[in-house]
Amino acid sequence: MTLTTSPASAPPALPDTPCYLNGEFTALKDAKISVLDRGFIFGDGVYEVVPAYAGKLFRFEQHMARLDRSLGELRISNPMTHAEWRDVAIKLIADCVLPTGAGAENGNQLIYIQVTRGGGHA
Repeated sequence: MTLTTSPASAPPALPDTPCYLNGEFTALKDAKISVLDRGFIFGDGVYEVVPAYAGKLFRFEQHMARLDRSLGELRISNPMTHAEWRDVAIKLIADCVLPTGAGAENGNQLIYIQVTRGGGHA
């Protein structure tokens, strides 16, 4: 029996995808969460995915209603209003297509919203 290995290589770099984390816009590769965050330690949080087709958020209010229901079940406060979530999503869509030069109407995106109980700052 023969065993072979591939040469070690550097892990792939995270993309420059735009990200909104704890009130700040940044690149995904620069985003950092605390190892003390309860979402990281215990999975104590909720996520919602809002698709955007041709730059338009799809059934946004229905997604926000589901986010509110899910957060309510865990007794986690929604940190933003629906209008604030919408503003963040629209900016992320715009920032995502900016580097390509293509208009948002020419592509589809998925906005991943994750809300955790928080609890740690590193």
